[in-house]
Amino acid sequence: MGALWIRALGPLQVIADGVQVPVSSRNLRIVLECLALRANSVVAADFLAEAIWDGHPPAHPGPQLQVYVANLRNLLEPNRHKEVASHRLASRPGGYLLAVADDELDLLQFRAHLAAGERAVEAGELAGGAVRLRQALDLFVCPAFPDLADIELLVPDLEEVEEARLVTYQDLFDVELALGRHATLVGELQRLVSQHPFRERLWASLVLALYRSDRQADALAACRAARKTFAAELGIDPGVRLQELEALVLRQDASLGPPAVNENRRARQRLDNLPAALTPMVGRDAELGEVCSLYRSEGCRLVTVTGAGGAGKTRLAMAAAARLGERMPDGAGWVSLSPLTRVEQVPGAIAAALGLEAPAGEDPLKIASRFLHARRLLLVLDNFEHLADAWPVVLDLLTAAPELRILTTSRRRLGLRPEYEFELAPLELPPLDPPLPPRQLREVPAMKLLLNRGRTVRPRFSVDHGNAAVLTHLCHRLDGLPLAIELAAAQLRHINEHDLLADLEVSLAALRATFPDLPDRQQTLTATIEWSYQLLADAERVLFGQLGVFANDPTIAAIDAVRGSLPLGAPSTEELLSALADHSLLRRYTDHAGRRRVSLLQSIREFARNRLALLPEQHEVRRRHADYYLALAEAVCPLLFGKDQVEAFRSLKADALDLRTALLWAAGPEGSMDLALGLVGQLWHYWELTGDVAEQCGIALKLLDGSPDASPALQAPALSGTATLCWMLGRGDQASRLHHRAIQAFHDAGNDQGVAWATMCLAVQAMERDDDANAQRLAAGVLSMPLATPRTRVGALILLSILAYYGGDHARALELRHVSVELARPIGDRWLLGIALTNLAESTQQAGDYDAAERLLVEAVTAGLELDAQGQVAGFLEQIADVYVSRHRVERAIHLLAATDSYRTDRGLPLYPAEQQHIASVITRARNEAGPIRFGLAWEGGRSLSLRQAANEVLQGARYTGLPPSPAPAPTGGHPSTPGSATDPAPWT
Repeated sequence: MGALWIRALGPLQVIADGVQVPVSSRNLRIVLECLALRANSVVAADFLAEAIWDGHPPAHPGPQLQVYVANLRNLLEPNRHKEVASHRLASRPGGYLLAVADDELDLLQFRAHLAAGERAVEAGELAGGAVRLRQALDLFVCPAFPDLADIELLVPDLEEVEEARLVTYQDLFDVELALGRHATLVGELQRLVSQHPFRERLWASLVLALYRSDRQADALAACRAARKTFAAELGIDPGVRLQELEALVLRQDASLGPPAVNENRRARQRLDNLPAALTPMVGRDAELGEVCSLYRSEGCRLVTVTGAGGAGKTRLAMAAAARLGERMPDGAGWVSLSPLTRVEQVPGAIAAALGLEAPAGEDPLKIASRFLHARRLLLVLDNFEHLADAWPVVLDLLTAAPELRILTTSRRRLGLRPEYEFELAPLELPPLDPPLPPRQLREVPAMKLLLNRGRTVRPRFSVDHGNAAVLTHLCHRLDGLPLAIELAAAQLRHINEHDLLADLEVSLAALRATFPDLPDRQQTLTATIEWSYQLLADAERVLFGQLGVFANDPTIAAIDAVRGSLPLGAPSTEELLSALADHSLLRRYTDHAGRRRVSLLQSIREFARNRLALLPEQHEVRRRHADYYLALAEAVCPLLFGKDQVEAFRSLKADALDLRTALLWAAGPEGSMDLALGLVGQLWHYWELTGDVAEQCGIALKLLDGSPDASPALQAPALSGTATLCWMLGRGDQASRLHHRAIQAFHDAGNDQGVAWATMCLAVQAMERDDDANAQRLAAGVLSMPLATPRTRVGALILLSILAYYGGDHARALELRHVSVELARPIGDRWLLGIALTNLAESTQQAGDYDAAERLLVEAVTAGLELDAQGQVAGFLEQIADVYVSRHRVERAIHLLAATDSYRTDRGLPLYPAEQQHIASVITRARNEAGPIRFGLAWEGGRSLSLRQAANEVLQGARYTGLPPSPAPAPTGGHPSTPGSATDPAPWT
């Protein structure tokens, strides 16, 4: 028998010998679905007749039923000779039997996955059991057996299938809850409860998932909603289990907490940063199945999808990652390598995609390896071809993480021993001779994509006898490359398919002869883009080349700036972008801040970059690009120090690649030293907030060495900013030397604010060298400077308070810390406010005022979350845990300590020795009070929390105890004041 696949748990689908077979007749579908519903069993002919004619069969249904069966046999076994009896659909006394294996019918496959999942759970393999149960449920694309839904005779059979599906969901949720995966279940449970409100097990699972996700109020509301539903709709009370759950939730009983599981089953946050698909994947179902099946091969952990540019490697990888990620306990991660230019950037990109922070001086590859060591996830490395020398990174990750699976896309294989290569060919083409009839032609992958994309510009576009031959030749002329097909389809808005084919014949043939040194597939893709380019008007071509200067997605304002001054009557940017979009050369969208942006595919961006190199005004375009991003930095960077810092940070992050491109060009041989120094002087604090400073520090140091004659006003901010970057990298002596030079430059420029800021930075560095006397002198001197900005003064006050606290003068430290908070709050800098609040909390806790300490720390956590400064938030949570232990709220304290320990361990962020000693003492106190079992359960529960979840637990606890964050009380004594005129939050102007 030939290969067969029947999908009945959704819209009926039949694939015989690798070809999808349409079953157009409803009666045929009813017969086949009845046979599939009772596969491998004899189905009586009378039963089939009752089903087909819905209880009213004709007097003699036999002949017509035989015709239906004969047609089905031809569909299921297209290559069977007529004289050979059918083995698929066999005649039996009184009826017919559909013979299929488990992997040929989705209903049987569902039962096989279900049985395997049950065996795994019984053997204690909960994670494996959960995977198999999820695989079983993934086969359903409801409703199942859709053509039988209205047939009364089959209602019991269909109810049995639906009951099996729902019971499997309930079993899966029980297993997932036992694995501690409650946080990922809530949404799915809410959806199912709304669809099936009388299933008590679903309600019980929802209550547990909500409760264990630190949503106790929602859990109680769910209990009451269940009670109300059962009373209103059925007139009964819910069962004993739900009643007991409601009582336990009211008591916040410890038994409802997450289960304590071993290290191999510890609950973790699933990784899920896959990009959303903008268009459907068409014609790649078989390839998708093949890529996913490779990972079932023994020992397969690395797959590389290779193929020509434009073949759809990235789109296939997205679909494969989505499917495989559902079955990986820790999810799937996506790393786009296309923006990178150097091999050294790859580990940092991987760490960033995993959500890891690489501290200054730390190797991001080691941090990523530690994070992945005990995880089972799929990691996608997209667009690897231009970073081929980064292959050791892949080997290092596979060696460090035995359960890791990696999927890469590249125009060539990596060449590694553990690598499985999947070469992605162009889409299957329809035969030229003999041509297929339109009905079959529509199902050929290349044609299916052409029709799909063509309908976006011509909604009624289709294939018929009049254009079948033309569209077939068109698919061949485009070599079945998805990108080429999409670009060509876009032209159908303006010309018909006959003229489109004629144009392609001319332009592609000429281009192939022009670039004979390129491989055939690259010729095809390049020719397609070149052909679209040749269709542009002159002004459109110029703008397209100018777009090659951008490294990422520019705003419309940036594009306007790069175009420069234009003659009267020149087409507007919007008009030209609309024309380019019509040719599918770019996509326009609006970002989170409402700014309109333009996105180009990477291959098209590279083509535009090559066109830029041919423009006579290339240098002017690059200069205008750098000028624009310097102006952007000058406008936005000062906002990083005040109330608008969150939006400012997001704005700079969105344009980070182009800011970097502007800096590299300005610092290069054809650039501008003044422009580069200006960028460093503006962007240093943004780099400080991101923690990504190594490359920027190196560039800045070279700039400073090469610009001794730069004006003091330009040099001073760059010196001070570079000093901060050096300090972050642990180069204290170099930082001090640069700050001394910055003080002189600020002085020469007449910028007293800058002098004060650099002096305060020197005081910090003196304290870190244990030179307390010098630190005291410098900080006091800053406070005596009348033009020191508020931010600088707060920094000096914090420094003096730390010196007083550790010098034993707690009263003085408390007073100074009150002042620093009072001055920091109106500035609006969340980062600065968090530091001031935690220092004040330390003093109030030392004085025994735990309420005030907790209130201050809750405010610090809130500020840190607004800025998404998670590294800073971890320290705040550890300090809150200390307060909790002092107040005998040990379980909450243990949750926070476990969450921060997990966060630091995963990201390789160690504590300093003094901090380690302090946290160890807090953990010891918590363990002594809780006892070993209570401590262990709480610790496991805390390790399952993300840092943001742990912080939200603190905020929820503050609301529950009536302890909202509030401004710190004013000090009772006098303190150094801030001049009323100093309102700018930046360290200097």
